[in-house]
Amino acid sequence: MIYLYILNIDFIVMGDWEIKESEEQINRDIERAEEYQQITARATAIGANKYELSTGLTIAARYADKLRRVAMVSLGKVVPREIIIRDVAELNRLLYDELVNKMKVDKLDVIRIVVDVYYDERERKLKFENLRVNRYYTEERVKAILDENEAKIRTLEEENSRLKQEINSLQNELKRIKETLGKIAAELEAIK
Repeated sequence: MIYLYILNIDFIVMGDWEIKESEEQINRDIERAEEYQQITARATAIGANKYELSTGLTIAARYADKLRRVAMVSLGKVVPREIIIRDVAELNRLLYDELVNKMKVDKLDVIRIVVDVYYDERERKLKFENLRVNRYYTEERVKAILDENEAKIRTLEEENSRLKQEINSLQNELKRIKETLGKIAAELEAIK
């Protein structure tokens, strides 16, 4: 058995040039492939005329161009160009409302859009399903969000503590009232 060390990667050479990578290298490659899948634009065939489109990481201001390009490249051989342009434009209008009005995404925020698309040949239409928008934050933004939430948590904890004290006070008052009513009931019973 001969061990070769190339760029600190272990390979085991056996017999007729059969090369096996170490388990560590295989795991590292799988992690890199998953990372690559997350950050790059791609299209994956899911079934007959059904695909998963991903923009990869992009700034929000460029999402429409990126989504249209991914769709054109991945669906161009299956779906007529004018249908892709028409239907992706409609999806982009819906996405604009989602990103700007609902999610309050800034133009320079980093996002990734993943959507399943099915081409209906009879209707000559792309049908989009399972739309997912991932928003990525800078470390500074995450710290600001945490600080903001910590302040809210402290305020809620203080209010919770105040309410617990008020509840205890009311419970003590209720207990005192019950005792007084018990004494009054006992005195009334004695008078009867």
